[in-house]
Amino acid sequence: MKAIILAGGSGERFWPLSTSKKPKQFLKIFSDKSIIRETFERLAYKLEPKDIFVVTAEKYKEETLKELPELDEKNVLLEPVAKNTAPACFLGTLVAEENEVVFILPADHYIPNKEKFWKTVEKGIYAAKKYNGLITMGINPTRPETGYGYIEAGEELKENIMKVKSFREKPNMETALEYIKSGNYYWNSGMFFWKKDVFLEEMKKYNEDIYNDMINLDPYNIEELHIKYPEMRKISIDYALMEKSDKVYTVKAEYEWSDVGNWVSVREMEDYSDNKKNVHLVESKNVFVKSNKNVGVVGLENIIIIDTENGLLVAKEDKINDIREIVSQLKDKGEF
Repeated sequence: MKAIILAGGSGERFWPLSTSKKPKQFLKIFSDKSIIRETFERLAYKLEPKDIFVVTAEKYKEETLKELPELDEKNVLLEPVAKNTAPACFLGTLVAEENEVVFILPADHYIPNKEKFWKTVEKGIYAAKKYNGLITMGINPTRPETGYGYIEAGEELKENIMKVKSFREKPNMETALEYIKSGNYYWNSGMFFWKKDVFLEEMKKYNEDIYNDMINLDPYNIEELHIKYPEMRKISIDYALMEKSDKVYTVKAEYEWSDVGNWVSVREMEDYSDNKKNVHLVESKNVFVKSNKNVGVVGLENIIIIDTENGLLVAKEDKINDIREIVSQLKDKGEF
């Protein structure tokens, strides 16, 4: 198997800790290791480094090799421009042998238990070989989350392996509650398995333009990528393929997981800071703070406060994704 880590994120939702020079995948949020390092070690638990590849932006090459010194330089595949996940998945899949299974996963997920993770990975490999399809890892929802896409599972073919009936976009709260009650909806994790030949066949069928642009590319040749990549259509793998193909299956993941999408994701894992020694609350509750200073909060609820050398963020929890508006303003000033 070849494992392909997608690490092209720009880190906007983790300002002020992240910057365009140091996006989320290089941050140390949960331990003294960066998130991409944790992801690599999760894979290296059972894979040789030669079978682990990273697809990232050209400007992150040095930082990636610094974080993952075990990787050969050729195992870091460079995108000259970001084109979303469909071209990135295609680029990564090109390094595999004809009939080999490819495992695609983002660099920035939180999955603490390697044993449980690998138990599901092995099921995904089995499903990719047995059903000659596109396999996605479905996460059992623990709450009516409106920030994730959902997978509607159909018939169970084998324990925890199901045919996919449909993909559903991020729902409103009412719909999310219905999904939870029905019991056959899973969060779409953005992790996939497929055999190289099956993936190429399906891409040719549903995205002939991307297929024709990429099929003869040398994934290691950055000069060639500079010529071809800017012309490529920008599209996610979900829209390009997973939502169109009739060969999609899901493997139910049985481990603790977070996509670490924003500061609220971190708060959910670490809980509120109400009992931290340096956090002092007056008529306030549900406050999450990351700061080395004494922080006083008066008369506020459901607040995120992040204090770093790059800046200070104060946001209501339910508005956290609007950080992108701040980043946009900073970019206009050349400060992100």
